[in-house]
Amino acid sequence: MQRAHGLPFAKDIAFVDSTASCDANGHSVTIMLTACGIGAVPLALMITKGQSTEDYIAAFTLLKESVPFAFSSQGYPKQFMTDDSEAERQALKHVWPSSKSLLCRFHICQSVWRWLFEKKHDILKDDRKALYKAFQNCLVSSDIEEAEKSFKIMAGICSNDEKTVFNKYPQWISYVTNYWKRKEIWCLAFRDASMHGHHTNNFSEVNVRIFKDIVLSRNKAYNAIALVDFICTSMEEYYTTRLRNFVNGRSDKSRLLFQDQLNRAAHITKDWIEAMDDDLYKVQQKNSPEFYEVNVTVGYCSCPVGKYGSFCKHQAAVYNLYHHKMPSLPPICHETRCLLAKLAFGNEAQTNEFYMPLIPSPTESHNLIQESNTINTNNSMHCDLLDVDVERNIIENQIKYKETEVIENETLTEEYKEQIVSLMTDNFKKFPSPSIHVLSKCVQRLKNVKSLTAWESFIATAGSSISLRHRSRGTITVQPTTISRRRPGITRGSKRLPVGRPKKEMKKKVLKRNRNLQQNVNKNVPNSKSHGSNH
Repeated sequence: MQRAHGLPFAKDIAFVDSTASCDANGHSVTIMLTACGIGAVPLALMITKGQSTEDYIAAFTLLKESVPFAFSSQGYPKQFMTDDSEAERQALKHVWPSSKSLLCRFHICQSVWRWLFEKKHDILKDDRKALYKAFQNCLVSSDIEEAEKSFKIMAGICSNDEKTVFNKYPQWISYVTNYWKRKEIWCLAFRDASMHGHHTNNFSEVNVRIFKDIVLSRNKAYNAIALVDFICTSMEEYYTTRLRNFVNGRSDKSRLLFQDQLNRAAHITKDWIEAMDDDLYKVQQKNSPEFYEVNVTVGYCSCPVGKYGSFCKHQAAVYNLYHHKMPSLPPICHETRCLLAKLAFGNEAQTNEFYMPLIPSPTESHNLIQESNTINTNNSMHCDLLDVDVERNIIENQIKYKETEVIENETLTEEYKEQIVSLMTDNFKKFPSPSIHVLSKCVQRLKNVKSLTAWESFIATAGSSISLRHRSRGTITVQPTTISRRRPGITRGSKRLPVGRPKKEMKKKVLKRNRNLQQNVNKNVPNSKSHGSNH
């Protein structure tokens, strides 16, 4: 966990949450995490007797003294993301006064929705959605001026008509006015790119579930010493395994995220981009003469997505065309994989060359050539210059060979396409027309081709491998005689049979309310809880 303090995002944002009922003595575990390219990793886990302000101050002070070079040697993060726990927030402010404590967007919305459903507030059911929507508009305002305007609307200041839904409830006006007094910690208009796109405390919620489900297996530890043992063994092993899977190329989420943004920016060419400086670019909007500014050093874009530090299509276009690395870039480079490998394995991690791809992509090849040029200018020894030139020539030859191979493959592909169409046309002319049944089967198989893999299978097997009935995935079927021997109540299909003690009677499935805040808001029902009061 100490190595996690060296991550670049550790100095910008940290997530804090607590969970109780972890052992027989009722100790509380507080998890502090920071964001990285593949999610979040723990900075510290603190075991306290309770969740009072004094308990939190003692734990945070011990962390501050134990790790002097914490948070990327800054000593404190720029902001903490927490739920609305007053004791936790006061303790963070006491130990790290230079940091800001921000509130999770989801917890704020959930708190407002629950307030609207409390009977003592006497809010009519038909008015709840309108009040919640007004608060949500204020929460997601793009700038301070828009936020102030939204507040005046939801507080009934813009209208003197007492019949409006906002002026009907003085208790609502008092409630949102008190919220507005601390607008800097929950309204998105007061946040910047240092958030790196994180406005919720979801990382903490997920890690609490990992700790209870995977590490503790939903069983309380015997005492605090057993908790320490679980944290130092099972939890460390879990995170090491997850990091190992990523650095070894077993996860495609980052690549798919980058490719998705790159596909969105397919229409952006160099003519659409104006270089203002070495690290500042202006990207023209698609249907407007206005521009978005992209700062590659900060990882910022002035578009609605990128202004909070998230990776957007404009940053993807700049990276693809100008090969500038930026903090918000998904971890697709070998340098990031090497950094996370050092986080997982420490000094036992492999060197940078181990994590380089076998065939460099055009962007990585460009970066390697730039590095080679830098080495050429800084190194005065002739033998080193020759080695760098040879390495650069090898990379350039690989790129040229790959481009030539792609062109040749495209030419052959077009020739084969023409041959297939020509042969099909000649056969239709040479032989009598097939029956309607045969033609309809062929048409049905063509309609069932939904992906590139299916289309290649159709071409390679002349359609015989394409099923006439569409199925999402193949199943292992069972023999008809096996189905006939099954007792009543057992599935008649190919699904896995239930194991364990058989049910005495078939009970109807109880439909629970989903824990989806926006869905429950649309249905105008209370939001369900995912855990008890001890979380």
